[in-house]
Amino acid sequence: MLTSKLLGLAVILSLVGPSAAFADPTPGTPGCVIGWSAGQCVYSVEDDGHPPKTSVKTTPGAKKTSETAACVWEGQVVPCRTGDGFFDAASGCYLRPLAGPRSLVSPSKVSDYPAGTKFYECWLILGIDEGKPIVQITPESVNRPPGETQTIDPRVAARRVVESMNFVAPQLGLSPYVQSADRVGIVNVPVWMWVTDPGATTTGPQTKVAALGGVSITATGTVDRIEWSMGEGETVTCKGAGSPFTKAMATGKSLKDMPSSPTCGFRYSKTSHCEKSGKYNVTATAYWTVHWTGGGMQGDIPLDFSRSIPLQIADLRPVLVDPDGGSASPSVGPRGCSG
Repeated sequence: MLTSKLLGLAVILSLVGPSAAFADPTPGTPGCVIGWSAGQCVYSVEDDGHPPKTSVKTTPGAKKTSETAACVWEGQVVPCRTGDGFFDAASGCYLRPLAGPRSLVSPSKVSDYPAGTKFYECWLILGIDEGKPIVQITPESVNRPPGETQTIDPRVAARRVVESMNFVAPQLGLSPYVQSADRVGIVNVPVWMWVTDPGATTTGPQTKVAALGGVSITATGTVDRIEWSMGEGETVTCKGAGSPFTKAMATGKSLKDMPSSPTCGFRYSKTSHCEKSGKYNVTATAYWTVHWTGGGMQGDIPLDFSRSIPLQIADLRPVLVDPDGGSASPSVGPRGCSG
């Protein structure tokens, strides 16, 4: 059984809840750049990579990641709050609460509207100059009657969409598994590393569009990199899924002529016999960025997913052959382990 660590998704599960719904923007709407700590959701899985149902755990010392979000007007990032009020994507205004309606065309008073109607002063965005919105107050107030479609925070909607995208840790391929029936690698012989199941949920890209709570979200996840921790202190960073190794690549070649991977490879300089299990624990972590847009906002959610696999590394020892037909023996005794 292998162990797969599903990183970052714990925070999505923990932050999303029904209490996040609200009807209209109100004074005190939070800023658009927020941070949250990624816990660690650990699954014990069989080799098929399908995790059983399990509870989410927060592991001490888990890595910190941060989600960023920003308000968007006509494709340009704008402040979520200024001295003129808070940004409202539906009206294209910065809104400030009013005690009653305002209109030059059809003057009215609060009693003319259903109970619970909200009134806002509108500073309409006309354009953007060096990142700052150019606004002009309108003579008409923005009036929000009660009973309008409930709208959740776009950030919360985005997290729910990401949760449903079913990202998983990739299955791992290592060249000694192809070359050797007993799954043993050799010191100074190239090891090729690759993902055996590349696709939308393991290496991306993956896009999902969904409407939640009155907000339409488009989320696209891409893998930034895959980091391979080789178990002996070295880490190899690869930009993609790597190149698969096949038996044909080794046919007719000696070990010294074995080719290196053109995309993702490593050479061990020492054996694994001093490891507790006699094998190195190779861990590959896929680092994703999910970019989302919707509800007048956009943002990025970082996630990372890991899977580990054991790998034994041995070295080739010269063997002395008895010319009189005795049994062969290594020319050098087994190496000891210090510390």
